[in-house]
Amino acid sequence: MTAFTAQYLSRLEMWGVLVSLLQGTLIFASWRAWQRTTADAAWRHWLACAHFAALCLLPLLTLAIVQASVSDVAGQPPHGPPTVLPTVFDGVRPNLGMVVAAVWLAGVAVMLWRLAREARALARLRHAPAPAPVSTALRKTVRARLVTSLPEIGEARIRSPQVAGWWRPRLLVPPGLLALLDAAELEAVLLHELAHVRRGDLRWNLLQRLVLALLWFHPVAWALQAAIARERERCCDALAVRHGARPAALARALVKLAEAGARPTLAMSMSHGGALVERVQDLLQPPQAGMALRRRGAWAAAMSLACVLALGAGRLAPTDGVLGELYLASAFGPTIAIQARDSAGSFALWVRQGRVIQASVRDRPVHISQQGGRVTLTDATRAPVLVLTVTPQDRVQWEARH
Repeated sequence: MTAFTAQYLSRLEMWGVLVSLLQGTLIFASWRAWQRTTADAAWRHWLACAHFAALCLLPLLTLAIVQASVSDVAGQPPHGPPTVLPTVFDGVRPNLGMVVAAVWLAGVAVMLWRLAREARALARLRHAPAPAPVSTALRKTVRARLVTSLPEIGEARIRSPQVAGWWRPRLLVPPGLLALLDAAELEAVLLHELAHVRRGDLRWNLLQRLVLALLWFHPVAWALQAAIARERERCCDALAVRHGARPAALARALVKLAEAGARPTLAMSMSHGGALVERVQDLLQPPQAGMALRRRGAWAAAMSLACVLALGAGRLAPTDGVLGELYLASAFGPTIAIQARDSAGSFALWVRQGRVIQASVRDRPVHISQQGGRVTLTDATRAPVLVLTVTPQDRVQWEARH
């Protein structure tokens, strides 16, 4: 990778960070507006996931627009003197774009390391066969038809019941669960965990954590991730109740398990997700949708439209002269065809990344000798016919011929 390609990518990455922060503000406002339109947990969970996806995709689309805009401008005749760019990688001074890129990559590495550490701890978690009463209670949930096949169940040193395993889910319960919960509460807890299995929450949670690793710098990403986890638990509570769990029993179980907290966030823990008071209230007094909620839809739709319109930020790229100059000098830059004429006749050049790759003088091919930015074109007898100076941005100056 050349110096110019590295600097172009780092500056493009800086554009991506700035654009994501701008668009993230609008996405956050849109999400807050939409969540006020409904009290349904499933709908609120979908809204949080959709806005989380938008936070990832909109900046990528904007960068594609940036690339297209810079490419369009690069095909136009240059105006003014070129920006002075380094000619060797060792001479590149750290600039703001490279510093931002380095910090972002370091943050991504830390987030992925934490994710790998959690996955390793979860994989190394040893479990024994679950107590017979717990296994019996799990088999009784078959009548609820929540899942087509029951997962493996075991007992492990954890603080709260949870589902682990991305491809082969297994249900883990802590020691002493039978002493803590009565039969109705135990059934409600098991149905809640089976709801995670049915919804495929473990795999979706892994995908969200990977995206969060890329957006670690963004406060809106963390807010949406927390909202997804919160609404996910509410969805599973509602799904468990629809399949036979008693709301009061599930609420009591939540309160009893709350002090235990949650184990690794890659697993789906019974007490994970926060908002315990709201979850208990939803179970005991289900929220009712009203006209006051639906009237806010127009404002929410307007905020979503603003998010889409924010894609136009990519059209501002041509105002960044340094980005355009780096694009021309990078590996992404185009091959520039130059047709010129002076008092001695016409000549043509094809230049890419500051290198003359093909040339002709008076429609005849010539030999090219280039050292740095100085280019000498010679005829068949190796006699010089034209001396050029080529900048990394593919701008050409030549010595007068007679």
